[in-house]
Amino acid sequence: MTGHEVRFEWGIDGVRALAPESAALVVVDVLSFSTAVDVATGTGAKVLPLRWNDERASRAAQRSGALLARPRSSTEWSLSPSSLLSLTPDVLLALPSPNGATLCAEAAEFGVEVFAGCLRNAWAVAEAAQRRGGPIGVVAAGEGSRPAVEDALGAGAVIAALAGTRSPEAEVAAAGYEAVSHRLKALLAESVSGRELTGWGFAHDVALAAELNTSGTAPRLRDGRFEAS
Repeated sequence: MTGHEVRFEWGIDGVRALAPESAALVVVDVLSFSTAVDVATGTGAKVLPLRWNDERASRAAQRSGALLARPRSSTEWSLSPSSLLSLTPDVLLALPSPNGATLCAEAAEFGVEVFAGCLRNAWAVAEAAQRRGGPIGVVAAGEGSRPAVEDALGAGAVIAALAGTRSPEAEVAAAGYEAVSHRLKALLAESVSGRELTGWGFAHDVALAAELNTSGTAPRLRDGRFEAS
């Protein structure tokens, strides 16, 4: 960990760089995987993260006895966080996501403790990760090959709540978040991803994801499934 107790990186390369050297790894995908996982596990349900959204996802869900989430829907359980508010504790939800779920699955292969972090649960996840007693890595998912402002803010919120020495990257992420934390709702709504979701009719998901520390849930990956810790 190059002497730093808290480090920050982006995407799949960030997972591969930080996971082998971390006691806990926080994956941040604010719009929408990490927020969806927070909402789902907050109801007592469990989440099976899946890298794919094709026939492989259907087979994986069937093997696990999980209900496969829709890509995004307001009326059915899906990657839309708002749609998961009605989940019940008996549900195991298979949740495909090309960004957040892929990073979590990749991180799990290194044997590191994996948490799903977002703005809603930044404090709770930081506290749970800190209890691991070792170096902590925070990885922002981004959107494919580009960084995403919402993930930078979510990662910064988690880092700001963590004690310990920070890498320069982590320090800048925390400082960026702290400088604009009073404008989170507007920034998420005006971001590229926020405008895209609003255009698709999911402005309510953007607003839900912008809620800061409204959740006490720290979703932790255990045996390939996220559950509240």
